[in-house]
Amino acid sequence: MQARFVQVPPDSPDALLRLSPVLAETVARWSADRHASAVVIRHQRPYILLGPKDRRLPDLSGALDWLYGMGYPVFMRIGGGSAVLLDGQCLSFAISQPCHDFTVWESNFRMMAQGVIDGLCSIGIPAKFGRAKGSYCEGPYDLVAQGRKIAGIAQAIRGGFALVSGMLLIRQDPVRTTALLQEFYQRAGSDLVLDPNAVTALHRMPGMRDITVDQVEESLRTGFSQHYELINSTLEPEELALAEQLLSERQITAELTRFSKKGGHS
Repeated sequence: MQARFVQVPPDSPDALLRLSPVLAETVARWSADRHASAVVIRHQRPYILLGPKDRRLPDLSGALDWLYGMGYPVFMRIGGGSAVLLDGQCLSFAISQPCHDFTVWESNFRMMAQGVIDGLCSIGIPAKFGRAKGSYCEGPYDLVAQGRKIAGIAQAIRGGFALVSGMLLIRQDPVRTTALLQEFYQRAGSDLVLDPNAVTALHRMPGMRDITVDQVEESLRTGFSQHYELINSTLEPEELALAEQLLSERQITAELTRFSKKGGHS
């Protein structure tokens, strides 16, 4: 099976890296329109991604002010999940394909993300699907290794496509990240308690101290190549225009949240 293959390297123009939070969704819409599969591997500048439940937090506006004050733009994901931090020490991946059937939710996770597991296996990391209790953005189809979460994975089925996307924690500090997200939730009025010991980064695993983001990126290409004939592709001008629109729609600020609570917009 062929799949369009889009990479956004770390040395991409700032104008492209700025769009990184919505590029997976942009390409997924291409999948729906063209009735074809696609794989995206992308780098990004630091940002926070929230889930649907986070939008209902009682003191979200103040917590958003705090995140923006820390230098993190904030976006809403189109699938499930909750708050995560994406930055240059992790690597984002996404797989999309045409889909209108919500009953294939579970099989989509296992089939579409298998390339990530195979890629990690190729460099000696025994990852598997699982739930790391107490981890941030905890989910049943995250990737775990040695009992700890190394990647979060979420799914959205809408608009004629299925999008399975996530991020691998390569050199990101799990303790610092968990503390950041824990404070966000406390400021937002949540009683959620996160466990920093439930999450780890690949470079903290035995024999992986010197692993680089580039090595992991190449391993993902190797893994996905076991399932797809990858066809190198770049984003088309109309896709970049769509991404600009989606970026505006997905970004969430304290001002928007306050306006929504007043009944001005949903």
